This record gives sequence, structure tokens and C-alpha cells, in this order.
Amino acid sequence: MLGYPDMATAADDVPALLPHRPVALEGIDARIVRVVRDRRGPDAVPPMPAGGGWLFAELAGDTTAQARAAAAGLLSDASAVDSTVVTDPARAAALWRIREDGAGLAGRAPSGAPAHSGWEDAAVPPGHLGAYLRDFDALMAERGLTGVPYGHFGDGCLHVRIDFPLDHPAAPGCSAPSSPTPPAWSPPTAARSPASTATAGPAANCSR
Repeated sequence: MLGYPDMATAADDVPALLPHRPVALEGIDARIVRVVRDRRGPDAVPPMPAGGGWLFAELAGDTTAQARAAAAGLLSDASAVDSTVVTDPARAAALWRIREDGAGLAGRAPSGAPAHSGWEDAAVPPGHLGAYLRDFDALMAERGLTGVPYGHFGDGCLHVRIDFPLDHPAAPGCSAPSSPTPPAWSPPTAARSPASTATAGPAANCSR
């Protein structure tokens, strides 16, 4: 598990890690950790590397020694601020549960309002994911919306349920802005950030 200052910085590191062929490369950040801790209690979150965004990098090996060697190789190319190598199945399961439980608890956004599906399974080339996340967070803030993002970062996939105020259609989060800025439910366009568009590269499989 690798720790970074935030989710977008974690995503920036994905291209450097993919050559190590991780079996899984999942991204979360402090928002999903906070949801699990608030709703399941502090003991539901085991000790994690320092940071505000994390990558779960799962590597395979015929033996524990081989898996550790693969992990060491990946860490040598990472830019994480902190990391931990976990070989104990119970501890690994407890860490993965943060992502699993958090995804299930994301039906309510950090604001406490109902969070609606519909943005889930957004995909961009992994090399553009960090830029996309920065644009996406800025757009959410601009529209007064919140959500709990997580995803299959090795595939460039992002899942998030958003607290669109659908019960108040005139609310800012549901209306298109008067400026050329795209509405909250459409992805950032090339006009905002060429690096964050989803037009380059093959489509990814974003199934959970």
C-alpha cells in the first residue's frame, strides 16, 4: 500500500507502476477512509501509510519471497511519501475492506445528502487520470457538489456517487452554468484541460 499527499498525486504515479504488472492497482483517498471511520468506528480502519491518497498495489508471486521482491521493485519506481508491504492475509483483507465497505457506504455523500449513481464507471487513459481528478474536484467544488471517489486506477476507471440536489432542480448543482464551463454531470472537456480528456487510448473495463 502506497501513501501520497492526495488522490490526484497517487494517480500521477500510476504510469510508473504499471510496468510492474500489478494484479490490482486501486485508488482511494481520505474521503472514503473518513466515511468508514465515521460509520463503522475507528477500529474499522487499520494503520495505513501516511498520506491523504493511497494506492493498493497487489502483486503476485509463487512464494512470499517472490511477492516481496516484486513489491520492492514497484516501490523503487514509486514516488509515494510512505508505504507498507503486507503479506499477512488477515491484515491485507482489513485494508481492502476499507475500499469495499466505503464503496457500499457511499450512498451518502460527505455532505450527508443522498448520493446518486450515474457518474460511476467514468474512464480516462491512466496517464491522464491525475489531471482528470484535479479538474473533476475543481468542477465539483465549483458546482457545490461532493462525493466519495475511488477506482481501478490501473485501468483509468473512476467511481463516484454525487449528491446532485435532484429534489431541488433549481439548485446550482442541477442547473447548467451561464459560462462555457460544462455542467456538473458532464466530464471536463478539452477546453478546460487537454490532459484530462477521455478521447485518447482504448476504453477500459470498469466493472467493479
